[in-house]
Amino acid sequence: MKRSDLLKLSDAQVVGLLLENDESAVRFVFYDKYNALLRLNFAKTAGNKSVDYEDLVQELYIFLSKNDWEKLRKYDVKLPFINWFSVVSYRFFKDYTHAMIDSAQQLPISDMDDHTLAVAGVNKLNTIMLDIKAAIAKLWPPRDREIVEALILNEEEPAEVAQRFNVTVDNLYNIKRRALAKLIQKHLQEYKN
Repeated sequence: MKRSDLLKLSDAQVVGLLLENDESAVRFVFYDKYNALLRLNFAKTAGNKSVDYEDLVQELYIFLSKNDWEKLRKYDVKLPFINWFSVVSYRFFKDYTHAMIDSAQQLPISDMDDHTLAVAGVNKLNTIMLDIKAAIAKLWPPRDREIVEALILNEEEPAEVAQRFNVTVDNLYNIKRRALAKLIQKHLQEYKN
Protein backbone atom coordinates (compact mmCIF):
# COMPACT_ATOMS: atom_id res chain seq x y z
CA MET A 1 0.00 0.00 0.00
CA LYS A 2 1.28 3.47 -0.85
CA ARG A 3 2.14 6.06 1.79
CA SER A 4 -0.56 8.40 0.48
CA ASP A 5 -3.15 5.65 0.94
CA LEU A 6 -1.90 4.86 4.44
CA LEU A 7 -2.14 8.53 5.43
CA LYS A 8 -5.87 8.46 4.62
CA LEU A 9 -6.56 5.54 6.94
CA SER A 10 -7.83 5.86 10.50
CA ASP A 11 -5.73 4.69 13.43
CA ALA A 12 -7.92 1.59 13.74
CA GLN A 13 -7.37 0.73 10.08
CA VAL A 14 -3.59 1.12 10.32
CA VAL A 15 -3.55 -1.01 13.47
CA GLY A 16 -5.66 -3.59 11.63
CA LEU A 17 -3.04 -3.71 8.87
CA LEU A 18 -0.28 -4.14 11.46
CA LEU A 19 -2.18 -7.03 13.01
CA GLU A 20 -2.27 -8.61 9.54
CA ASN A 21 1.54 -8.16 9.30
CA ASP A 22 1.22 -5.82 6.34
CA GLU A 23 4.83 -4.78 5.58
CA SER A 24 3.85 -1.38 4.17
CA ALA A 25 1.98 -0.60 7.41
CA VAL A 26 4.97 -1.74 9.49
CA ARG A 27 7.32 0.55 7.53
CA PHE A 28 4.77 3.37 7.71
CA VAL A 29 4.35 3.17 11.51
CA PHE A 30 7.93 2.44 12.56
CA TYR A 31 9.92 4.39 9.95
CA ASP A 32 7.65 7.06 8.54
CA LYS A 33 4.65 8.52 10.33
CA TYR A 34 5.96 8.09 13.88
CA ASN A 35 9.67 8.36 13.12
CA ALA A 36 9.97 11.79 14.79
CA LEU A 37 8.16 10.51 17.88
CA LEU A 38 10.44 7.49 18.13
CA ARG A 39 13.54 9.64 17.67
CA LEU A 40 12.34 11.98 20.43
CA ASN A 41 11.74 9.05 22.79
CA PHE A 42 15.15 7.66 21.84
CA ALA A 43 16.81 11.00 22.63
CA LYS A 44 15.05 11.14 26.01
CA THR A 45 15.89 7.59 27.04
CA ALA A 46 18.94 6.27 25.21
CA GLY A 47 20.52 8.97 23.04
CA ASN A 48 23.61 9.40 25.19
CA LYS A 49 24.12 5.77 26.17
CA SER A 50 25.90 4.17 23.19
CA VAL A 51 22.68 2.51 22.07
CA ASP A 52 21.84 2.34 18.37
CA TYR A 53 18.52 3.92 17.36
CA GLU A 54 17.87 1.37 14.62
CA ASP A 55 18.46 -1.49 17.05
CA LEU A 56 15.95 -0.08 19.52
CA VAL A 57 13.32 0.38 16.83
CA GLN A 58 13.92 -3.21 15.69
CA GLU A 59 13.57 -4.43 19.26
CA LEU A 60 10.38 -2.40 19.69
CA TYR A 61 8.96 -4.01 16.57
CA ILE A 62 9.87 -7.48 17.87
CA PHE A 63 8.39 -6.64 21.28
CA LEU A 64 5.09 -5.44 19.81
CA SER A 65 4.75 -8.15 17.17
CA LYS A 66 5.54 -10.99 19.56
CA ASN A 67 2.78 -13.56 20.06
CA ASP A 68 0.74 -12.32 17.10
CA TRP A 69 0.90 -8.65 18.18
CA GLU A 70 -0.36 -9.44 21.68
CA LYS A 71 0.64 -6.02 23.10
CA LEU A 72 -0.84 -4.11 20.16
CA ARG A 73 -4.14 -5.96 20.55
CA LYS A 74 -4.47 -4.20 23.93
CA TYR A 75 -4.63 -0.81 22.19
CA ASP A 76 -8.06 0.82 22.61
CA VAL A 77 -9.05 2.16 19.17
CA LYS A 78 -11.15 4.88 20.85
CA LEU A 79 -7.92 6.63 21.87
CA PRO A 80 -5.44 8.31 19.50
CA PHE A 81 -2.83 5.76 18.45
CA ILE A 82 -0.05 8.33 18.77
CA ASN A 83 -0.69 8.62 22.52
CA TRP A 84 -0.57 4.84 23.04
CA PHE A 85 2.47 4.41 20.78
CA SER A 86 4.29 7.27 22.49
CA VAL A 87 3.87 5.78 25.97
CA VAL A 88 4.68 2.22 24.89
CA SER A 89 7.77 3.20 22.88
CA TYR A 90 9.07 5.52 25.62
CA ARG A 91 8.72 2.85 28.30
CA PHE A 92 10.20 0.18 26.08
CA PHE A 93 13.21 2.31 25.07
CA LYS A 94 13.84 3.25 28.68
CA ASP A 95 13.51 -0.29 30.05
CA TYR A 96 15.45 -1.92 27.22
CA THR A 97 18.29 0.59 27.44
CA HIS A 98 18.62 0.10 31.20
CA ALA A 99 18.55 -3.68 30.77
CA MET A 100 21.29 -3.51 28.12
CA ILE A 101 23.51 -1.32 30.27
CA ASP A 102 22.90 -3.30 33.46
CA SER A 103 23.65 -6.67 31.91
CA ALA A 104 26.49 -5.65 29.59
CA GLN A 105 29.44 -7.94 30.10
CA GLN A 106 32.93 -7.80 28.73
CA LEU A 107 34.12 -11.20 27.65
CA PRO A 108 37.82 -11.86 28.23
CA ILE A 109 39.91 -11.41 25.12
CA SER A 110 42.35 -14.19 24.35
CA ASP A 111 45.87 -12.91 24.82
CA MET A 112 47.51 -15.74 22.91
CA ASP A 113 49.79 -14.48 20.15
CA ASP A 114 50.59 -16.27 16.88
CA HIS A 115 53.74 -17.83 18.33
CA THR A 116 51.90 -19.31 21.32
CA LEU A 117 49.20 -20.68 19.02
CA ALA A 118 51.78 -22.11 16.60
CA VAL A 119 53.58 -23.84 19.46
CA ALA A 120 50.27 -25.32 20.55
CA GLY A 121 49.81 -26.69 17.02
CA VAL A 122 47.00 -24.38 15.97
CA ASN A 123 47.26 -23.22 12.36
CA LYS A 124 46.58 -19.67 11.19
CA LEU A 125 43.09 -20.49 9.84
CA ASN A 126 42.01 -21.83 13.21
CA THR A 127 43.45 -18.71 14.83
CA ILE A 128 41.39 -16.52 12.54
CA MET A 129 38.26 -18.56 13.29
CA LEU A 130 38.90 -18.23 17.01
CA ASP A 131 39.26 -14.47 16.63
CA ILE A 132 36.05 -14.25 14.59
CA LYS A 133 34.12 -16.35 17.12
CA ALA A 134 35.47 -14.25 20.00
CA ALA A 135 34.51 -11.03 18.22
CA ILE A 136 31.00 -12.28 17.43
CA ALA A 137 30.59 -13.41 21.04
CA LYS A 138 30.96 -9.74 22.09
CA LEU A 139 28.16 -8.46 19.85
CA TRP A 140 25.41 -6.63 21.68
CA PRO A 141 22.44 -6.94 21.94
CA PRO A 142 22.33 -10.73 22.32
CA ARG A 143 19.84 -11.04 19.48
CA ASP A 144 22.41 -9.61 17.05
CA ARG A 145 25.02 -12.09 18.26
CA GLU A 146 22.64 -15.02 17.90
CA ILE A 147 21.59 -13.96 14.39
CA VAL A 148 25.18 -13.52 13.19
CA GLU A 149 26.20 -16.85 14.74
CA ALA A 150 23.24 -18.60 13.11
CA LEU A 151 23.82 -17.12 9.67
CA ILE A 152 27.62 -17.04 9.49
CA LEU A 153 29.02 -19.63 11.88
CA ASN A 154 26.22 -22.20 11.74
CA GLU A 155 25.22 -21.45 8.13
CA GLU A 156 21.53 -21.80 8.94
CA GLU A 157 18.86 -20.99 6.36
CA PRO A 158 17.85 -17.30 6.56
CA ALA A 159 14.12 -18.11 6.39
CA GLU A 160 14.38 -20.40 9.42
CA VAL A 161 16.42 -17.86 11.38
CA ALA A 162 13.96 -15.08 10.48
CA GLN A 163 11.06 -17.21 11.67
CA ARG A 164 12.84 -18.07 14.93
CA PHE A 165 13.43 -14.36 15.67
CA ASN A 166 9.99 -13.29 14.43
CA VAL A 167 11.34 -10.93 11.75
CA THR A 168 11.19 -10.82 7.98
CA VAL A 169 14.15 -12.10 5.97
CA ASP A 170 14.85 -8.52 4.82
CA ASN A 171 14.82 -7.38 8.45
CA LEU A 172 17.15 -10.25 9.33
CA TYR A 173 19.70 -9.13 6.74
CA ASN A 174 19.47 -5.53 8.03
CA ILE A 175 20.16 -6.73 11.57
CA LYS A 176 23.13 -8.80 10.33
CA ARG A 177 24.49 -5.91 8.25
CA ARG A 178 24.29 -3.42 11.15
CA ALA A 179 25.79 -5.93 13.60
CA LEU A 180 28.74 -6.62 11.32
CA ALA A 181 29.22 -2.90 10.67
CA LYS A 182 29.36 -2.26 14.43
CA LEU A 183 31.80 -5.13 14.84
CA ILE A 184 34.09 -3.85 12.08
CA GLN A 185 33.97 -0.30 13.44
CA LYS A 186 34.85 -1.48 16.93
CA HIS A 187 37.81 -3.52 15.71
CA LEU A 188 39.07 -0.68 13.53
CA GLN A 189 39.04 1.60 16.58
CA GLU A 190 40.90 -1.01 18.65
CA TYR A 191 43.41 -1.46 15.84
CA LYS A 192 44.08 2.29 15.65
CA ASN A 193 44.61 2.50 19.42
